[in-house]
Amino acid sequence: MYRLGKEYLEGSTVSKDTARAADWFTKSAEAGNQYAQYMLGKLCLTGQGLPRDQVQAMMWFSRSAAQGNPYAQFFLEQRNDLRPPSVMLAVTQLLYHMSRIFEDNSVPPAIPVGQQVDRKLRRKIQEKKIAMGHKPDDHEEEQTMGGMTMG
Repeated sequence: MYRLGKEYLEGSTVSKDTARAADWFTKSAEAGNQYAQYMLGKLCLTGQGLPRDQVQAMMWFSRSAAQGNPYAQFFLEQRNDLRPPSVMLAVTQLLYHMSRIFEDNSVPPAIPVGQQVDRKLRRKIQEKKIAMGHKPDDHEEEQTMGGMTMG
């Protein structure tokens, strides 16, 4: 039940559904799984899939800590310091997500100037030039976009 809850929470093998994850964590936690109890505490604290409820979160953390979960114990020790994330954190996350949007929707990098030819095609071209009378080590001058020649 706990693993199924984790799968719904992560969304890697099944579609992400925090509410279903919370349901599976609740079933597992009520059966005594300390990890599910810890996850329910976190979900209650953050309000993901469950209503935000610090009292309920501390109850789940207490049950998990009673079974030796050090992470739950940490939350219990820090209960007075728990507060909503700062505005600066929210702004930082917003800017991060905006940068990802710009990156995903930006113009792709320009195609390199000049012709790109693979080895096999280059060898066929060289064979044809040799057949037309060019020497094998004869390199024609290449022209770039600016009109300058390179040897």
